[in-house]
Amino acid sequence: MNVDDFFGERRAIIDHLVNKWRWLLEAPVSGSAVPSNLWPAMAILFENQQRTSNRGTTLMGTQTGDMVLPEKYALPIIRKVYPQLIVAKIASIQPLPLSSGGVGKIYYEDFLREDADPQTSLTSLVSDYGDTSEAQVPQRVKYNITSAEVSAIKSALAATWSSEAQEDLQGALNIDLESSLLNAMSEEILREIEHKCMRDIWGGATAGDETWSWTKGNGYATETEWYQTLHFKFVDMEMNIYKKRWHQADWIICGTNVASFIDKLRSWHPDPNARAANTMLTTGVQFVGTYGPRWDVYLTPFLGENQAVMGCYPTSTLRTSYVYAPYIPLAPMPLVYAGMKARDDATLPGGYTNTDEWTRNIRTRYARKVVVGDMLSRLTISA
Repeated sequence: MNVDDFFGERRAIIDHLVNKWRWLLEAPVSGSAVPSNLWPAMAILFENQQRTSNRGTTLMGTQTGDMVLPEKYALPIIRKVYPQLIVAKIASIQPLPLSSGGVGKIYYEDFLREDADPQTSLTSLVSDYGDTSEAQVPQRVKYNITSAEVSAIKSALAATWSSEAQEDLQGALNIDLESSLLNAMSEEILREIEHKCMRDIWGGATAGDETWSWTKGNGYATETEWYQTLHFKFVDMEMNIYKKRWHQADWIICGTNVASFIDKLRSWHPDPNARAANTMLTTGVQFVGTYGPRWDVYLTPFLGENQAVMGCYPTSTLRTSYVYAPYIPLAPMPLVYAGMKARDDATLPGGYTNTDEWTRNIRTRYARKVVVGDMLSRLTISA
């Protein structure tokens, strides 16, 4: 199969899945529908989740209550949370289909000077590649799609609760303990995913490194005046990216200490809704406002408190610095009427026990990769 046929067939499949799941993609949750640019990725996630859950229910015997598991728990969690992940904003989402078996390819693009030796990107600083004389054959450029093979890794958590606790909370406070525990486990897994992605992005940034000291420099009357020089470092970070990719940056993700200094800058514009009540599950990267207003600013504890990274929003599925490839979304496993021993139990690690308790696991599988580190620049601040 050639490239055109492959992507044509892929587009047809995705269009079919988007139409199948349009009812859920368009359904407002907490006042908003899924952004349309995320529909293809979200439709594949819904399909993977449904097929995985349906496959699991065939092993559940008479536990018919769990036959509604995909709609009762998993799909609402995916529908609410995945669009809120920072990778849904700053990365390309390329879900692995179930047919991949957890090992598949991700794709990203570049435009190359085909007749250069070695071939170089069109974003390289060359000014004479297009020069030709009369009747001379022009040099060629080509569109290059690069693929990289990735393997899905697994994250999983378990929760055990007593029948009495579930009954008492439901009766006295109208709290669904199982649902609350699933939400808490989902939040934790998603935070861990975001943490791993943030460390990938920091470690994979190759556009350039900048440093800044918060100790007042000579010639500045006050600390407040000196703090404004942090702006110069953000400009330098953007120029690092621009010189390598001819692309201006769009966002800054910063650790807590960097965020505190941004808050002192005169051009800082905090988001008035950043602290608004939010009933959705919460992850670990929060939009806090715009600076300049050239760059969107996100706060996270997943970078070092004195670290910040700057980058560019993807302009297409293939033009991106980072790819997140979910395989199995957040999947609650079958409910088991039993307790569970600790994972470090000396006799039976994680073994079920015949007690009046309930146990349920939740799991996910995904892959991730920095693909164009030159679209990412780093900053470290210190005394």
